[in-house]
Amino acid sequence: MAEKRIAIVRFSALGDVALLWPVLCQVAQSYPDYKITFFTRPAFLEHLPDHPGIEKVGLDVDDAYASPVSLFLFWWGWLRSTYPEAWVDAHAHLRSMSGTWLAARFGARVGKLEKHRALRKAFLAKNVQKLPLVQESYANAFAQAGFPIEWPIALPNASRPLSSTLLLAPFAAHESKRIPLETAYALAAWWQGLGGTVVLMGHFSEIDGWNGPNVLFARPDQEASLWAEAAVAVVMDSANQHLAALHGTPSVTVWMGTAPEAGFVPVHPGEQEHVQSSGLSCSPCSIYGTSKCSRGDFACHQIPLAQIQKAIAKVARTDLPLHAL
Repeated sequence: MAEKRIAIVRFSALGDVALLWPVLCQVAQSYPDYKITFFTRPAFLEHLPDHPGIEKVGLDVDDAYASPVSLFLFWWGWLRSTYPEAWVDAHAHLRSMSGTWLAARFGARVGKLEKHRALRKAFLAKNVQKLPLVQESYANAFAQAGFPIEWPIALPNASRPLSSTLLLAPFAAHESKRIPLETAYALAAWWQGLGGTVVLMGHFSEIDGWNGPNVLFARPDQEASLWAEAAVAVVMDSANQHLAALHGTPSVTVWMGTAPEAGFVPVHPGEQEHVQSSGLSCSPCSIYGTSKCSRGDFACHQIPLAQIQKAIAKVARTDLPLHAL
């Protein structure tokens, strides 16, 4: 008898993949008789916790399957050998669309991510105050494919020991989502002055530009344990926001050119605070972030250090003397 299976595709970016993962886990819990196969980039697999009901498949769409023809042939072979009951396109990109087209012809029920492009334009024009949560859009795609789930869900608070470690992730792909390094330096010095340890999270190319206080640098093989043990993480609207949520790490997310109302806030099993720029008619200026500023000065970066410190004091699991803030 053929194995009952649901296929899901999402190739980028890491933050979006991490945002999707809790929804996949809820599908696996809701439909334990089904095997879930999740296709994404190989580099992302190490960031996703293992789950007994989810098969993670790294598909190299940057090299081995970069050609649309080779990717189409892979989808053809995989679908012919598995015949999934459902196919969820959680990317809605050319790389996933060929598989979606084929899956429908192999008889799979298809669900597609709704990107709400018109609503997003209205949001940036300040005609809409809030956008649908992206995780809810993922859940709706599963419902479209015949597998509705309860969402949002109330995750149990993650139990964590006290810690003196601050994870600091000031980097992001776009300048509108990065705090100035001077602010990051000041945060690191403040936490160290309280007696704590600071670990810098980022790619090697980003870490090379750090000229602030002496801090520890996270290696890729250390990241999972660091997320699990840290007192708090200060993150941007980037992948690290969603990785903190995956691990239940208390977190402070700093929003500048983007905003939590755009729908990218994850369901979080721990404590989370949001700090954002205020008083700027131009903010938010983008859904995903941008490296250009219409004013030319990135005024949204000027978030007071004390505002971030107070947010840290609200959520950090530590016995460091934060009570004075």
